[in-house]
Amino acid sequence: MKRSENRKQASVVIGYLLILLGIALPLYGFGHISYRQLTEKSAYRHYVEQAAAPTPDEEEGILAYNRSMQENYIVDPFLNENYKAQYEFYKAHPDKVFAYLHIPKLDLSKPIYLDASYAHLDKGVAHIDGTALPVGGESRRSVIAGHRGWYRDLMFWNLHKLEAGDSVTVERNGTVLHYVVADTEVIDPSDWDALQPREGQDILTLLTCDPLRPPRPKRLLVNCVRQESQEAPAEEAPQAPQSAVPVQEEAKVDSGVTKLNLAIYAVTALLILAFAFSVWRFVQYLRG
Repeated sequence: MKRSENRKQASVVIGYLLILLGIALPLYGFGHISYRQLTEKSAYRHYVEQAAAPTPDEEEGILAYNRSMQENYIVDPFLNENYKAQYEFYKAHPDKVFAYLHIPKLDLSKPIYLDASYAHLDKGVAHIDGTALPVGGESRRSVIAGHRGWYRDLMFWNLHKLEAGDSVTVERNGTVLHYVVADTEVIDPSDWDALQPREGQDILTLLTCDPLRPPRPKRLLVNCVRQESQEAPAEEAPQAPQSAVPVQEEAKVDSGVTKLNLAIYAVTALLILAFAFSVWRFVQYLRG
């Protein structure tokens, strides 16, 4: 009889542990996504406060890198996770945030890292080696990659919602480069000819996997053209001609993005409550 009771108690304990594990796994993912969404703007403010003026060596390294883009050799970051890019001017601080990407319509602010490695794409978005660095310049194209949703962050999940005229900005050390979405493309992972620079234009291309549901054999490109602004052009990085694409007067967060964020927060809250309640019930059971 005692053995039967012990087995019953063991079964109940195992049942509670399985319930807690079943709640903890999705809570880990939703909790991380909620945390990053809620702390995104404070992380950006910290970047602004800590950003130091680039050194002459760093600026020269950037110019030298962009001058070397005569023959593009582009590596797909989602198929070559072990590829290690070489940024000589950044080798002392390879994990330093290079710039910040802002997309008002998607309520997105992500750090841009150099080298689209697994670690960098886990923390934000990253520059694709073999394309111009995102510092502006006529007849140049910079490509920034991000995951199409990640287990700890939405990243570029909503990228398909961008339309012609939507605003995209890149901020680096107090300088803001303004771009406007011109067009979108869906390509094969090997079709890198689509990423060649366009004569006379300063282009920022956002790249992610496509479609939304896996498997994701294609790549979605959102091509953004630089808008003429009041900024003084940097050496060897002249302003590109103003885009003919009209800019939306006021950037508003897409309603679908807002609803998705609220749904994630709600699910996270429910999972926290469910986990806390299950722990309480488990403790009550153990106390008899």
